[in-house]
Amino acid sequence: MELSGKWIIKEVLKFNDNYEREWVSAEAMLADEEVDPSDKKLLSSSAVFDDDGFIKLMMPLPEEIPQEELKELLDSGEIEMYGDDMIVYEKHPYKLVDGKLMFDTGTKGEVLGEAIDPWAQIKEADGMLEFMSYHLAKA
Repeated sequence: MELSGKWIIKEVLKFNDNYEREWVSAEAMLADEEVDPSDKKLLSSSAVFDDDGFIKLMMPLPEEIPQEELKELLDSGEIEMYGDDMIVYEKHPYKLVDGKLMFDTGTKGEVLGEAIDPWAQIKEADGMLEFMSYHLAKA
């Protein structure tokens, strides 16, 4: 599978009324009037597997953000621009280990005196990538 390039959210892992996990299409969530608008906005996010070894999570540049605030965020390194209209709000290193696609979750700490391994596997599922609580499809 060719990783490099843009991937979009196709499905989201949610809990149903019986507290069972199920995959719900992004399209269904966007059509559901009970879904919070901020959750719908998150569905416009995408991921770029860049050749520099990072997964870049990005979203459209919010129209309502004042230019001064945008400049401060860019100058601080909290976000970076991707093209003219997208902002990168999170980056995760990724690598192949023994044929498995792994990404650094950023998790730090210990459990019972043992350091937590921050690397987690990204699995392939029906031609999509299972990344965190999303199924991503190549754009």
